[in-house]
Amino acid sequence: MLSEAELIKLQSERQYFIENGAEASLFQWLRSKGTNFTCYVEYLNSLNREQEINNKIDIVRTIIYALHKPFQFTFFYWTLLIFILHKFNFKKPVMKIILAHLILRTIGDMINKFGDLFNHYYSNVPTTDEQGNVSYSCRYDSPSTEMHPFKWFLTRQIGCIFWCLGEIVADWYPLFRTRAVAKDQSSIKIVYVTCGIFNFSKILLILYHYALSPKELYDEHGVYNKAKVDIFYFTYWIIQLIIIYASVIYDYSVYYVIKKSFSRLSLLEHGFLKRFKSVSEFRILISAVVCVIFLPIVSVTIIIKFYYYYRYGYHDLEFSFDEIRLSINNVQYFMIFIDQILLIHSSSNSTTTSSGPSNNNSYTTINVSRGISKLNFSKIINNSTNSSQYYSRKNSSSISPISPSTAVNSSIIYKNNGYSTIPNTSTIINNSIIKNGSFNERKRSEDIRNNSISERKRNEDIRNNTISRENHTNNNYVNNNTNNINSNNNDNYYNYNEANNNSNNGYNYNNSSNDQRNINNNDYNNNIVGTATSYNSNASNNSNINVSNIRSPNFGMLNSYYENDKFKF
Repeated sequence: MLSEAELIKLQSERQYFIENGAEASLFQWLRSKGTNFTCYVEYLNSLNREQEINNKIDIVRTIIYALHKPFQFTFFYWTLLIFILHKFNFKKPVMKIILAHLILRTIGDMINKFGDLFNHYYSNVPTTDEQGNVSYSCRYDSPSTEMHPFKWFLTRQIGCIFWCLGEIVADWYPLFRTRAVAKDQSSIKIVYVTCGIFNFSKILLILYHYALSPKELYDEHGVYNKAKVDIFYFTYWIIQLIIIYASVIYDYSVYYVIKKSFSRLSLLEHGFLKRFKSVSEFRILISAVVCVIFLPIVSVTIIIKFYYYYRYGYHDLEFSFDEIRLSINNVQYFMIFIDQILLIHSSSNSTTTSSGPSNNNSYTTINVSRGISKLNFSKIINNSTNSSQYYSRKNSSSISPISPSTAVNSSIIYKNNGYSTIPNTSTIINNSIIKNGSFNERKRSEDIRNNSISERKRNEDIRNNTISRENHTNNNYVNNNTNNINSNNNDNYYNYNEANNNSNNGYNYNNSSNDQRNINNNDYNNNIVGTATSYNSNASNNSNINVSNIRSPNFGMLNSYYENDKFKF
């Protein structure tokens, strides 16, 4: 119960009430609290202390709910998922569309929730007795948006702008998809036209909300003008129906243009789910089909509503199917996120398939660099099967002179498990010999004429052409069942000893007059503890041998062949 002092204080708020049909401007209607000041005083007198506190709690709760509204947005977590999948790369057009759609529509939702702060509007309610006399009682609340002038302005005239603009931005997604994939760019004009019609229908909806001014919500007696509001919604539903029809036409035009560009849509013989997962354009068609299914329901309800109004004068019949309208409206936006997820999934599968090893051969690229020199072997034949053949660790093999075009002292590995065709030529590989699929290992050093290749375990004095591998910073390990190539700080050189040219620390080829290079000494130490380079050649079902790095000071072509294979570096 209000005290006398409080009642006197309330008189200062009378200016916020438009009573007795007084002329008021739009601004006065927006700031008004009602059309009957006496009703306002009665309401405050009816409140006890607990109800007053509860009203204050409702205000705080409404503000918190409004700020929390973005997290309740239907597409918030879908949007977050797309952001994660695209790694928050907002330079992509699709990311800009989805971000703008999120921001604009959530702002509209927040504005709509803030409208709940205006749940009371103190107005008159007419009552007619049996003699036809009209009296007025008080109404304190405003259960519908249209019953509070400022709430109508805030949620429908302002909030609708953000809702519709957010939808318009998202409506461009099929247009961009079509423009990106269509071969005949001239045929896209029809998509631009239908998209423009679709967008204009929503702009028309924005403008139409301003046709009902907050000044017209109450008549001269301060009574809610429901008849005028009902007439407003007749036209409103016609515009909504136009939007749905425009959406169907737009989606079909997109499908038509893309189908014209890609014959795979008509030739695809897979089932519905397969086409839905693999064909982006098919997903666009689905949204149009959903609209077509529910379109008759909305159309029939609007027709019936008009029939009863013009035939019987019934304007208060509740034929609203707003939930169905929202479902139809949101299908196309759900398809945006579904389409993006499936496109990313399809792209990921394609990348995995293309990068995975084949059943028969796998090709590995080895890049070994020193300064500006690069040794790039484009192929390593890794012909693997399930057979269990082992590298033969024997000491019997012949060393044949090899011409410069066929001698490749490099990282070429024939992984010959179950390899049916065995080469006839012996190829020198990292000072070892592979001949007829056998891996020949030499445990003792051999003295073959001029050149020697030795691996040192202790400090030895080697005078002429040697390969020094010291166990300091240049440690190259070749382990079993790995394909890792460890590049170290030291250098290995191909040194060609021409006439009057002496070189140390390298692979040394003595050139004779007939340009034939013979390797005179091939020393291979197997599993020597403490050596700089050790070869672990253990017998297993799948033997993988990795080799040490060879750096060439010259950038060029080293020709060799295994049958018809060429290796470039």
